[in-house]
Amino acid sequence: MNGVMGIDFIHTADWQLGKPFARFDDALSGRLRTERQDVIGRIAATAKARDCSHVLVAGDVWDSTLPGQDVLTQPLDIMAEHPKIVWWLLPGNHDRDDSDGLWDRVQARELANIRVLREAEPVEMIDGVWLLPAPWQRLHHGEDLTHWMNAAETPEGAIRIGLAHGGIKTFSSKDQGRDGGETGEVIPPDRAKTARLDYLALGDWHARAAINSRTHYSGTPEPDRHKVGDRGQVLHVQIDAPGTEPKVTDITTARYDWPVIEAPLRVDGVDAVIQRIEQTITFGPAERHTLAQINLSGETTVAEWASVERYLDSLKGRCADLSVRGQSSVALKIVAEDMDALDAQGSVRAAAEALQARREDNALSQLDRDIASDALRLLFSFAATEDTL
Repeated sequence: MNGVMGIDFIHTADWQLGKPFARFDDALSGRLRTERQDVIGRIAATAKARDCSHVLVAGDVWDSTLPGQDVLTQPLDIMAEHPKIVWWLLPGNHDRDDSDGLWDRVQARELANIRVLREAEPVEMIDGVWLLPAPWQRLHHGEDLTHWMNAAETPEGAIRIGLAHGGIKTFSSKDQGRDGGETGEVIPPDRAKTARLDYLALGDWHARAAINSRTHYSGTPEPDRHKVGDRGQVLHVQIDAPGTEPKVTDITTARYDWPVIEAPLRVDGVDAVIQRIEQTITFGPAERHTLAQINLSGETTVAEWASVERYLDSLKGRCADLSVRGQSSVALKIVAEDMDALDAQGSVRAAAEALQARREDNALSQLDRDIASDALRLLFSFAATEDTL
């Protein structure tokens, strides 16, 4: 085994084919579902361009154990259209290998270039290169599925590659899936070392993460949620020989972008914030392929707030989707001129003064203060509308 050659492969995960995207209208949800399938072709093109004959999918190929026939069949057909690529598929927590029979249906297709990894046992990928998979067989197994890799035997001098789906102990509970990935299971961050792995390919966290030089999350190849961190890529992994450090290269595959944009407003600084949002939106994919989340905060004047609202309204028409959060947290700096401009009789001004007082009353709950802030913004918005009639 001293003459073992190296291996190049693509590491990907969390395709979640068939994900419904139910919070969007039918047109957009349909486009998002289609892109999750179409990205398989882009992964194949990436593999060919990098001269890779193997694609490792670290769990959650499908979004459920009961995909519709089209959701099951069409992705398999796409993989079969690239016969020189071997696709290694690992059951994850979403598409676990349980009594629903998903993986029986996959294997019934008898596609020559698709390998289903249903057992926790070493599998020889090519001469001298062994894959150690950790498939999910039930939803709550309550253990680290990679533990068996430490004692797994492979020929001396072999390249050992682990393939698993789950959280890493060093992540916080927020990162571990309860908000960033999917599972509550934990994998030791030193598993690659203790199991003598040349590389540990992980899935579950939908953003890209490098745990150490031999342990990586690829993230999802087509984003599906608003999260901070790199999303929408696969990893090209090169292992030259047993024991050598792998070379890992990120390759973008996403069609849609889901940026999270922080927008801290300040008096006399709104134009700069709008410019930064605009630069972020136009830097990525086409705006029609952008689903942005903008988190507002800070303080601004009535006139500047009106400018922010006009800009956001225009942006909604350009983007595939726009989610704006934090409006209630933005404080309006109201000057005497703003109050004087409300109405001659003073009734609207009185309402504005009452709302401003409630917004600044620390004795009230945060919810009540937020409601007062929203009402105050609406009041000035309505007053400005009346002025233009």
